[in-house]
Amino acid sequence: MGFKKIEQVNSTGNLYAKITYQDELILMIDLESLDYIIYDTVYKDDINATLSSQGIFYVPGTTSTDMQDLYITDEFARDNEIKGIKILVENEKISVVYQESPKDICQLQKPTNSSLEPLVCLPNELFIQVFTNMASEEFILDAVVE
Repeated sequence: MGFKKIEQVNSTGNLYAKITYQDELILMIDLESLDYIIYDTVYKDDINATLSSQGIFYVPGTTSTDMQDLYITDEFARDNEIKGIKILVENEKISVVYQESPKDICQLQKPTNSSLEPLVCLPNELFIQVFTNMASEEFILDAVVE
């Protein structure tokens, strides 16, 4: 608990999540404003931010292959044949709400807004790290698709 207090004291108030897939930074999200950057990588076409205003993002995952058949209640994913992992940003916290992997461990992790509690989805080769001490000018729009 002491480390979380130190993190809160040292926080700039700006919360950003960096999403890495197969060791490559693919997406960064401002957890407060829901602004985002999709990086110009080979995975840029596999990222769907159509529902970003609602805090919903879809990103690629190694074992998450077909949401259309397995997550029927997600009408947007089904109707748009989205494949991958569904991420939700809500109340300035980020979580994985859908993915496919053995035992679904990734989506069982609680929502986080702490750099001390990253979301790790090893079977999907996805890593989500929160930064609490980035200045807003570090949210740079370099190499951005959207």
